[in-house]
Parts: sequence; structure tokens; C-alpha cells
Amino acid sequence: MKRVVALLSSLALSAGVAGAQLAPKQFSVTTRLGTLSPERAASMDAQALVGLDAEYNLSKYFGIGTAIDVSRGNTRREDFLTRLRFGQAAVAGGDSIYYQYVSQPVNLVNLGLMGTLRYPGKKITPFVTGGVGTYVMILDAQINGKETRTNDLSLTGGAGVSFKLSDRAGIQLDVRTVQLQGFSRDFLNPARGREVLTVPFPEDFPTPPAAKNTALNTMISLGFRYIPGGN
Repeated sequence: MKRVVALLSSLALSAGVAGAQLAPKQFSVTTRLGTLSPERAASMDAQALVGLDAEYNLSKYFGIGTAIDVSRGNTRREDFLTRLRFGQAAVAGGDSIYYQYVSQPVNLVNLGLMGTLRYPGKKITPFVTGGVGTYVMILDAQINGKETRTNDLSLTGGAGVSFKLSDRAGIQLDVRTVQLQGFSRDFLNPARGREVLTVPFPEDFPTPPAAKNTALNTMISLGFRYIPGGN
């Protein structure tokens, strides 16, 4: 993460001030591919990410638009432990208990309204972006026995650098953080509603980190920008 921030900072310092990639009253569309890394307390693994930005430039320095990000990953198995019983508990020696780590796929969709502030350069343009929106988290229907989803507010902030390839095309590298409000780790538990061992033997089963009601995710993505009509 520190290397990415250092790279963005060095590119920003090297940007020239002559010319601009985007002209006022101009649209741009950016498709992005990358990764989403949730904080440890969220109990989710890193996920592949696909994103799409649509922006309208009010001036050569500032634009507004929308961003949608779709990712799919899995919950951390080591954070969800369930207890399975076999046999008849009333019969001596006939009852068996089996402890098992469980996980499940998680689909995350985040949609936001974004504002972007740019420092235009001839070939390289650094920018900062921020916005507010909503996220939808969808769990696997086969594992949960029904369609299970939740949604709440999301807050986004980040920075990046865009590189001009032509009057109509460019690429960009950006890093964004997305905070999910109203987050519940219990919602992700595949054994929710069953017999769950919430406080296992600490010498045998490590205790997961303390749960939080927010989840901070870091997104790193590489995008291709298209500007209809060019400058």
C-alpha cells in the first residue's frame, strides 16, 4: 500500500501544467479492473473487482458522475466455527461432536455519486475523488436456503493518476477506500441460525478480531478511459 501511495505521489509531482486531458462539458467513461481488500475485522478475503465510472466535466478541474463496483470473494473460514452433533446424546458414548470451519461466497455491489478534482497536465493528470452511495451485499442462496442480502450507506474516497494516450483514450491507476456503514459480521456467518460455537476453546481455536459496525475496504484498480469526441 505504501508503494502505491509513493508511486501516485511521484507521478503527481512530475505532471506538467500545460494542456488538459478533459475539456469542460465533456463526458468520459472508465472501465476498471482490480482488487478489493477488506480490513481484517470484516472477516472477508481479498476479492477481484470490476468497476465502471461515468463522469461529466464541469470544468477542466472538476467533474461529477457515478461509479459502480462489483466484487466477489469469500468469508474467512477461520472466523466462523460451527459445532455439528452426530448420534444420540441420550446414549452413553453414542454422541459425537465435530467442530468445523465454514465459509461462503459473498457478492458486493457498491454504487456511488462521485466528485473528482483534477490537476491537469499535458500527459499526466493526478486527481482526488470522493463520494457517497449505497452498497448491497448478497450471500449464496444455496448455502443460506434462500436469497439473502443487506444494504446500507457507503462512503468513498481516493486518489489516482491518469495517463493520456490520445485525445479520446487514456489509462488510469487509482486507490480508493470504501467504508461500509451498518456492517454486521454475524450476517456473513454461514451457520447463522444453527448451533454455533461462539466462544471456542482458545487453545485450539483462535478467536477472531473484535466485530465492528463498519467495514473499511481498500480498492486498487487499473482503468481504461474513453472520451467520446476527444478534446
